[in-house]
Amino acid sequence: MSAAGKIRIESLGAYLPEKVLTMEDLLASCRRRPPWDLERITGIRERRVAVGEYAVDLAVLAARRALELSRYQAAELDVVICASISKHNGEDEFHLEPASAGRIAVAIGAHAARSFDVVNACAGMMTGIHVLQGLIRAGEARCGMVVSGEHNLPVTRTAARELRHRFDGQMAALTLGDGGAAVILDAAPGPVGGFHHMELVTGARHDHYCYSRPSRRGAGGILVTRAHGLQRKGNEHFPAYLKEILDRTGWTLEDVDHIIPHQVSVRGIENSARAVERYLGSRLPPVVRISAGLYANTSTTSHFLALHRFILDGTIRSGDKLLFVSGASGIVISHATYTFDDLPGRYRTMWDEEGRQ
Repeated sequence: MSAAGKIRIESLGAYLPEKVLTMEDLLASCRRRPPWDLERITGIRERRVAVGEYAVDLAVLAARRALELSRYQAAELDVVICASISKHNGEDEFHLEPASAGRIAVAIGAHAARSFDVVNACAGMMTGIHVLQGLIRAGEARCGMVVSGEHNLPVTRTAARELRHRFDGQMAALTLGDGGAAVILDAAPGPVGGFHHMELVTGARHDHYCYSRPSRRGAGGILVTRAHGLQRKGNEHFPAYLKEILDRTGWTLEDVDHIIPHQVSVRGIENSARAVERYLGSRLPPVVRISAGLYANTSTTSHFLALHRFILDGTIRSGDKLLFVSGASGIVISHATYTFDDLPGRYRTMWDEEGRQ
């Protein structure tokens, strides 16, 4: 992408439900408690849980927060893309059609926006950004929003009810959490800030390692994961793509201030970092940012909830250089290099003024 064609994150919005559910409380709710110490194995201590709020609700709340910080009004958005995996939008209700993006656009007042869903497992928001980037660069849109709300706990509760043995394929569902995130994108006004390069690839023959389907033993959906195989295959391939995008950007690891991975689990991220070190033959600098211990795996929203956390605590600052790393069912591997403009400072100011946590 040329400097003149860069797209930037003009605004960021995040929403985390107030209720906290610890790993210990979740394990205590299992009909057959797993024998593993999942807090130690995953590094996940707790997660947020939506109560009386569902996937579209979480997305709308995040979208409204993004609009609070943005110079754009909802009516000025040309595109709204929803990337939610979760379609749980009521007690025992799953809405597959029409597109969730249309419901979100109406709720926030984006009545002129073209709205549609882009679903690509946990890489959904990164894929939506890739699509919106193309529309802006082609002159088909001036600005737009990519948004997602993930109400994952119904799948987690199904797992807690149905787990049968220590190697049950639903075990990974105990690592999920709820949350919403939104970004507003437009053309970067200068040559420095914005996305430098973004790359998405899919190894479709590995799709059997992680998938969702209706439960065959009761109500609700389930997540089936062969976690060891999924991580092994991912670690075989993604370090090469990581190096490739750094090379295309003209960066080395020493140039990167922050690596923001998909927050699958603390230990999973640490394992992947070691795979990168083996591939590169050198140690990673201490720039990998992990929020999974507090938020768990919030699927499509996880990169942007990590941004939320590390901007607010002052870790991420204006001018910082980021490497986004996304792994998802598919297997989908995506990387993006990004330089921040003044968004981190504006974001902290807004949250400080409104006294939010």
